[in-house]
Amino acid sequence: MKGSIIGNELVIRDRTYDLINPATEEIIEKISLATPDDAKNAIETAKKAFETWSTTPLYKRIEMLYKIADYISENREEFAKILSLEAGKPIRDARVEAMRTEKVFRYSAEAARFLLTGETPRLDAFEYPLGNENRIALIRREPMGVVVAITPFNFPLNSFAHKVAPALAVGNTVVVKPSLSTPLSALNLASVMLKLGLPPGVVNVVTGYSSEIGDLLITHEEVSLITFTGSTETGLKIASKAAGLSKRMIMELGGSDPMIILDDADVERASAVATRARFEYAGQNCNAAKRIIVQEKVFDTFIERFKIKASGLKLGNPLDENIDIGPLISAEAVKNMERFIEDALNKESELIIGGKKPYPRGFFFMPTIIKASTPDLKALQEEVFGPIAPVVKVKDEEEAIAIANKTKYGLQAAIFTRDYKKALKMAEKIKAGAVIINDSTRLRWDALPFGGVRFTGFGREGVKYTMQEMTEIKLVALNLE
Repeated sequence: MKGSIIGNELVIRDRTYDLINPATEEIIEKISLATPDDAKNAIETAKKAFETWSTTPLYKRIEMLYKIADYISENREEFAKILSLEAGKPIRDARVEAMRTEKVFRYSAEAARFLLTGETPRLDAFEYPLGNENRIALIRREPMGVVVAITPFNFPLNSFAHKVAPALAVGNTVVVKPSLSTPLSALNLASVMLKLGLPPGVVNVVTGYSSEIGDLLITHEEVSLITFTGSTETGLKIASKAAGLSKRMIMELGGSDPMIILDDADVERASAVATRARFEYAGQNCNAAKRIIVQEKVFDTFIERFKIKASGLKLGNPLDENIDIGPLISAEAVKNMERFIEDALNKESELIIGGKKPYPRGFFFMPTIIKASTPDLKALQEEVFGPIAPVVKVKDEEEAIAIANKTKYGLQAAIFTRDYKKALKMAEKIKAGAVIINDSTRLRWDALPFGGVRFTGFGREGVKYTMQEMTEIKLVALNLE
């Protein structure tokens, strides 16, 4: 049985739930459910640990981050297998996530030296206040305190790293609440960090229902910042409560990223990129290409090539080296896909391939391509967290931009064209946190800013950008007279 890690203790309670393998529907492990008192204890333990961790010399914090990164690198296969088992992520993709997790810890160690250096502005450059020639100043960044990190099911390792490693680098302590669908990766990594010498209480993990411990984690007076990755609906509820308590937040919420393919695009390349961008991890990525917008001249050609490539994808046990797509995370996720298909067919869209469960067991759903009859399909308006690719035909780039922006989200977008001047002009008009030209919406550079606009959230992740969000700026001035 697995349970919460608070300080250096494994906390097991009577109430448990069964963690299910999404590929087989078999029980992987029993997970103990944390109580509100456990969540409170975790926060108070983190607060106490903050008193010493925040004053630990920076070089020692950096050494710890490097030690964690080295361990992950040396044991990447172990981390990848746990991730694949609980999340249903194909083992090849799970290895990539484990590698990225190692890199985020390493990048955080490297960035801390520079971000926390501070600034010494010349006060004699300013006429007022009078007497500045006799003053000096220091601008520094200081840790905030306890960070609550709420992580999603789809990147249980890398999201943990993006929220925890920067926090530790700048001197914060953390309480992690992983998704109950994928808690093992967080529990395993936190346990490893303790064994490597991380002081107890610096990182804590609580495994409980959000309905029971969520409010306490968000509203506790000792929590300084909340970093959340998940649905827009949940994120906005958290934000409304946290804002009233003047808590800092980083919110990475929903997305419905458009991929625009213009008449002059390399259709062969675009169809190959779209296949991976839409169907990787069964479409359960926040920055997946969830809406494919194709100019009419190349529409039929694109559909045909996209169909051929998507039809060649192999579904099955994610631990199989030859598998391209594993299962969805739950039975409810499968039902959601069926609802999107029903809506599309009711609105006279054409089902090109897929649209159903391929196997009686496991939460699998076939890669699905829909030729959209109208931009008003639910699959084009809502976030589709699964392997459904609605493809819509447009006359020109202006219509493409209009459809791209016809959603409440704004994470990333992609444009395929040989005309870079046109692409750059279009990029200015698309409402998104990033626009990628002739490449996948799935691109994310872990050291660069990542986040979106509108209902996709606020704040940015990306090592030094996360560190900036997780620190307070303080000005210290000294009169030399």
